[in-house]
Amino acid sequence: MSELVDASRGLFRMDDKVALVIGAASGIGLASAEMFAEAGATVMLADNDEAAGQVAADDINRRGGTAAFTFVDASAEPSVVAAIAATVAMFGRLQVLVNSAGAGDLHSAPGQAWHDFVDLYLKGPYYACLHAVDEMVRAGGGSIVNIASIGGITGSVSSNVEGSGYGTAKHGLVGLTRTMALAYAKQNIRVNAVCPGYVKTAITSFLYADPETSRRVISEDLRVPMDRWGEPREVGAVVTFLASDAASFITGQPIVVDGGFMAR
Repeated sequence: MSELVDASRGLFRMDDKVALVIGAASGIGLASAEMFAEAGATVMLADNDEAAGQVAADDINRRGGTAAFTFVDASAEPSVVAAIAATVAMFGRLQVLVNSAGAGDLHSAPGQAWHDFVDLYLKGPYYACLHAVDEMVRAGGGSIVNIASIGGITGSVSSNVEGSGYGTAKHGLVGLTRTMALAYAKQNIRVNAVCPGYVKTAITSFLYADPETSRRVISEDLRVPMDRWGEPREVGAVVTFLASDAASFITGQPIVVDGGFMAR
């Protein structure tokens, strides 16, 4: 029995993998980077928050993992290309990519918000996927995990058309995921999306910082069946699974992680 257990556990290990996590300074991206390192992967953390990103990388190294940090502006193609190049230059290859960049407030100029949402949440992941796949082909295959949202598989509530850019981008990201999965399946590159529900991150902190507001949002307004917020590591665990060989026959899938919200 022990041999069977060891073989099963080995599927979830990432000892031979080099991963780039874009948006790794906090939230789901940080949780994913930490869990990759815990599974044995070598991890490049990329973010536009240089201070927090470097602290996160240093902490992984302090705990016995292998990690480094590089700056990235996830919505700018040349910056994304540079982050991929930095990963390969430092670690020799790239086999796992996670697109998890996000922003609580885009500080958009009037009339610009829709475009800014699309730039960050759709164009940014597209640039990363576009330039990462060549490295994955050279490495013999890989796994891409795009962090979408339940707002990418159902309507996303917005007070105006301009604010609909978030849901529009996340729907597009699911479409990009499925299309790339078909295009690169024969090259041993799997592409999946994780669609979180309501998770405690910096972006949602205004909804849970006050205990009473937090309770009302989850229990009364949203009526999440599990009656609680999700935690970043609960999403990171699914990201890690999809990046590992345990998910070797899964591609093109939007995996919902939402405490039962979409089951209604």
